[in-house]
Amino acid sequence: MPQGKKLSILVTLLVTSCVFKTTAGLKDVLFIAVDDLRPDLGTYGIDVVKSPNIDKLASESLVFDRAYCQVAMCSPSRASLLTGRRPDTNHVWKIAGDEYWRTTTNATTIPQYFKENGYVSAGIGKIFHPGSPSGNDDIQYSWSVPYFHAPADTTGNNPSWHSFDNNATNLQDGKLVDYTITTMKEIKENRTKGDNRPFFLALGIHKPHLPFFCAEKYFDMYPPAEQIEPPKNTDVPKNFPPIARGLCAINRFNDTKEFFPHFNKCKTDVQESFHGKDCQIPLNYTRVLRRAYYSCVSQTDALIGEVINEMTSLGLADDTIIVLWGDHGWQLGEHNHWCKMSNFEDATRVPFMLRVPGVTDKGMRTSALVELIDIFPTITELAGIKVPPMCPVGNKQPLVCVEGTSLTPLLQNPNMDFKKAAFSQFPRPYYGMSVIPDEPVFDSESEENVMGYSIRVDQYRFTEWYRFNHITATPNFTDIWGTELYNHTEPTMSFNDENENMAGDSDKQDLVESLRKILQAGWRAAMP
Repeated sequence: MPQGKKLSILVTLLVTSCVFKTTAGLKDVLFIAVDDLRPDLGTYGIDVVKSPNIDKLASESLVFDRAYCQVAMCSPSRASLLTGRRPDTNHVWKIAGDEYWRTTTNATTIPQYFKENGYVSAGIGKIFHPGSPSGNDDIQYSWSVPYFHAPADTTGNNPSWHSFDNNATNLQDGKLVDYTITTMKEIKENRTKGDNRPFFLALGIHKPHLPFFCAEKYFDMYPPAEQIEPPKNTDVPKNFPPIARGLCAINRFNDTKEFFPHFNKCKTDVQESFHGKDCQIPLNYTRVLRRAYYSCVSQTDALIGEVINEMTSLGLADDTIIVLWGDHGWQLGEHNHWCKMSNFEDATRVPFMLRVPGVTDKGMRTSALVELIDIFPTITELAGIKVPPMCPVGNKQPLVCVEGTSLTPLLQNPNMDFKKAAFSQFPRPYYGMSVIPDEPVFDSESEENVMGYSIRVDQYRFTEWYRFNHITATPNFTDIWGTELYNHTEPTMSFNDENENMAGDSDKQDLVESLRKILQAGWRAAMP
């Protein structure tokens, strides 16, 4: 049977498999974003982390084992996912007020598209990056009802890895979840009064973003810090190019700097020192931070469980697609890196799962290479509204188009061949990276002068850094600042990979050239 006909039959089955309470037979959507969440979850084989609620959701979902963000940074990753457009199309590569997609290129967002197709679109917490990078949550266009934020947690004089309360309801994310539950109750009440509009409900949870504050009881779920395993690869990779070194916001938190005085010896504009032994977080503090991160993940897991349980109690779950995603990965001391802001596997690989009632009830998994940019066409198709068209080649784009691929074929065959590669990128300079040893001085310390493009293929990660024109959003493929090749033929799936850059090995030059061709051919040539 032709693939197109198979897809048509699949979508018809999705739309008719349940009795809907919404008008026009459309699915509701619960859209859950989690900030700085790497795939440290039980469902991804990381047993140290206690995540029973997300694991239960995974058991009823299609779980993507190899999903990747487009930029390992909050604002550009979310802008790409929520518009369905690549960073070079949006001209959004960092957190900056002058990189709001509506003032750079303009584009329709996921919540806006659902709203324009008859949905009640409600936003709670961190969905877009707050503030000027999103035009203040894109409230003018994307939402049907007033947006809701909860005040940030007050950390006082506590170090960032200590909790200060035993009740998550009193914390920022707990307040967001309470508001979400209230919103669901209002939806249910309105439906009893005849308002059968479908809902697109977006919840953005902050933790495990720094600072690592959460309710005390989630710390109690873990052994003492001295029993927490540190990363096995605390040194930068062998033959690591200086341009690829990521910087971390961890040293920008005053409460953290107080407990890490060695950061005072780390000058962020001199790369030789920043990733030297003098700047390596001591092992005992590494254990403390990893335990605190895990504790915040467990709090987030519990809050997600509250939302899904309430949705079930209200009788809404059977008609609701649930999408759970992290905006990028996170590094917990691997390669002497913390946070994100790199093209490593740890920074670009994300948790992502898709629950479709009547289809994924028994749980499914796929190792296909997928990207967060694929969410827009996927959930529109599954919800039963028109899928936006693929963006045309060229600089002029319509208001509604996407550059991702619908993942619905994987619901029918999780083992099928899919994308040839997943694409990520990260700019330089960033956070004071004004000097790269043995390289020319950057044209500007605030603009994107060099872009690192990275592809994850079946067995390797290949990254190359090119001189970049941020006005035209184009790389110069002949002006190379660094090349990286990492072997994933035997992945550990436990964040201990990518320890040796093999790009300079004489026996790998044919492989480097073949992967360079895939990277430079771009994402369109890698589509299924």
